[in-house]
Amino acid sequence: MRALRPTVIAALSLALITPGTISASAEEAPAGRPVRELEASLSRLEKSLTWRGSIAATYPSVDTAVRRVLKSLRRVAREQPSAVPQARAFTRQLTRLEAETGYWVRESSKPGFEPNPFLATDPLMRAALAEWSTEITEIRHDLRRPDPTRRLHLAALTTTPVSATTSPGTLFTDTHERHAMTMVVIPRGAYTAGATAQQQQQWKVPQGRRSFERPQRHVTVAHSIAAGQTEVTVGQFKQFVKETGHKPAQGMRAWQPHQDGWMDFRPRLNYLDPGFPQSDAHPVVGITKYDAQAFTVWMSRRTGHTYRLPTEGEWEYLARAGSTTAFFWGDDIESAGAHANTYDEDAFAANRFRAGSTVWDHVPDVHDGHAHTSPAASFNPNAFGLHDMTGNAREFVADTWVNNLKDASTDASVRHGQAPFIVVRGGAWNYRPQNLRTAYRNGYLSSEARTNMFGFRLVRDL
Repeated sequence: MRALRPTVIAALSLALITPGTISASAEEAPAGRPVRELEASLSRLEKSLTWRGSIAATYPSVDTAVRRVLKSLRRVAREQPSAVPQARAFTRQLTRLEAETGYWVRESSKPGFEPNPFLATDPLMRAALAEWSTEITEIRHDLRRPDPTRRLHLAALTTTPVSATTSPGTLFTDTHERHAMTMVVIPRGAYTAGATAQQQQQWKVPQGRRSFERPQRHVTVAHSIAAGQTEVTVGQFKQFVKETGHKPAQGMRAWQPHQDGWMDFRPRLNYLDPGFPQSDAHPVVGITKYDAQAFTVWMSRRTGHTYRLPTEGEWEYLARAGSTTAFFWGDDIESAGAHANTYDEDAFAANRFRAGSTVWDHVPDVHDGHAHTSPAASFNPNAFGLHDMTGNAREFVADTWVNNLKDASTDASVRHGQAPFIVVRGGAWNYRPQNLRTAYRNGYLSSEARTNMFGFRLVRDL
């Protein structure tokens, strides 16, 4: 879809629920027996989301519990459709959990099953369960509450004509507003995705991660698109939440000063407080992929243009911007200070992350003045005019996780793995040199994963 017709926009506006601002004392729907059974099944699901030392010992009980919740929820939707006003949204979310648990039950029952030693460690799996436990608690709390979605307000639009024939590098915005999103027209083209074995050796990529970036392949991006000049900012996301009533995820995995080992899930944190100070100009972090996708829907409906997350193939094309080197600026990490907010001397001095007695590698002899995230566009852009394509915040893509590039598309189309696990690309403010490379990719084995280093960038179809 290139653009939404005015009649379609109007229909979408009217289709959205218009309850206004929902107060804490808003009247809840009455609870009949099916609803009480649903509440009990949610409580059992919440209790099942506890790590029991292995995937095989943990996920069968979670799988059983989530299937029972979905059965109860669908019964309520049939018999008492007004009792759970947000049943459709809850069903979509719980169906993702069902897909995850079903995947783990199938995989762990296979002879010789061994979880990925980099992605499925005990700390990471505990965090994944904590994310889902928090979400189930939120569903229980909101079960009978009215849908907080507010009427769509169409944006004040600019009159700048932009199309697939617009000159590459053209900057534009679709809206007249304080936190308007600046987009950059990107030309069509092609590139080689992934890393060479030599590059992986040079940057000491662990053997178990090397398959994530291999084999290399030639990818064609056949149509020009527009991409956000920066990652979506706190100010832009706050406007989205205010206008729509969207409820972002609560809690996140977080790196804190002197952290030993993996990120801990910290339930008190959220996008307004990710554990360090941020202004409206900083990239929003601590949100989920589904928060990001809700933002894309909002932007699309209010402007009449198709905004979305980039596919993984598109993301690497945007990040490389014609480069074939380890980083978009070249092969020397010493130049990072001009181009990216990284785990440099300043971030190292403030945080000193470690794993046991081993102190994390950092970018040496570089001082960028930022201990955590930096305001968007604080560093030089790449050749496409895009800022922070590595460093600052990592970025969600539309694809779901697959361990290698063997069957990845050559046309930059979206690719789906066997479960809805997320893919994030680009380095972050706390990333060591090997993870700042353009080819670096990894996944998190939870569709609800959010951390104080995950953000997102939009693309727009032309």
